[in-house]
Amino acid sequence: MIPEDLQDQWDASWSPDGTRIVFGGAYFHPPTAIRILDVKTHQISTLTGSNGLFSPYWSPDGRYVVAMPLDSRGLMLFDFFTQRWEEIAKVTPGWPRWSRTGDYVYFLHWEEPPSVMRVRIRDRKLERVVDFKNLGQAGRFLGGLGLAPDDSPLLTRDIGTQDIYALDWQAP
Repeated sequence: MIPEDLQDQWDASWSPDGTRIVFGGAYFHPPTAIRILDVKTHQISTLTGSNGLFSPYWSPDGRYVVAMPLDSRGLMLFDFFTQRWEEIAKVTPGWPRWSRTGDYVYFLHWEEPPSVMRVRIRDRKLERVVDFKNLGQAGRFLGGLGLAPDDSPLLTRDIGTQDIYALDWQAP
């Protein structure tokens, strides 16, 4: 993303207004921090208190950034209004994703039973959305999580290499 910057640059996420990009370092690289690139000035800044965090994603309203600590034992929220980080879920998360409205952060939960969970930003209420105990996840880093326009979870599935399927999708 930034040729002259030799640090790892992972999980880039655009600000809602399109003027900045938040990104982190590699989860396996301890000096990682959450950084922001100003697209116009090409200046890079580091979010205060973000050392040891990775996988940042900007909220749809631009007020928050969610990220995870290197040990993946919690979900952290940075509030641009207060300029502070707060742990919003004490779980083992993966692939955090904001809901369309920004009311929730969805994530994969690796502890038994494996599931998709979400935390409501307003009151930090944690809830299980769906279990996927028997779903063999495929993809890099043990799968992935996406959200459909209605916030329903999109997951990858590994059922072997014997069958290959194609999906032809046509937009309305």
